[in-house]
Amino acid sequence: MGEPTVNGRAASVSRYRRRAIQPANGSDAFLASPEFRGNPLMRQIFLAIALIAAPVAAFTSFELYASTAPAKTASLGDLSPFKTIIADVQTLASKGDLASAAKRITDYETAWDQAETAIRPLNQNDWNNIDAASDAALKALRQSAPSADKVSKALTALMAVLNNPAQPAQ
Repeated sequence: MGEPTVNGRAASVSRYRRRAIQPANGSDAFLASPEFRGNPLMRQIFLAIALIAAPVAAFTSFELYASTAPAKTASLGDLSPFKTIIADVQTLASKGDLASAAKRITDYETAWDQAETAIRPLNQNDWNNIDAASDAALKALRQSAPSADKVSKALTALMAVLNNPAQPAQ
């Protein structure tokens, strides 16, 4: 006759099962309460709330993080063709051949103007910084009697802005 049974089951098993569900510190008393454990509707409601609340909390916290994070500005892409032309112009100007430098900077001006529709929408501020430095270099080279010092400074400023478009020309 060994163990007593309840509904065909050993009573000792249900007694152990009951202890395993009980929280050790009593903090989760509702979840361990007989009303919750014995009511499948309550378990389904609790599960539904948990399954809704978790994703809502996750997405809300991400949206809050994304809205407070600083917006990254787009770069203007590969500016190396422009840098190459300006390096050529700087070389010609440093040799004192300002007439050839003025002709070569026309290549830069043409390439810059052709690329405007693709580059300008990427970052308006950076494009304006480069364009202002470009205008200064063009002006310095196209004077009736260009000064080698002014040309050198304008080309150096243009190259600096091409290397870091976020910084306006000095």
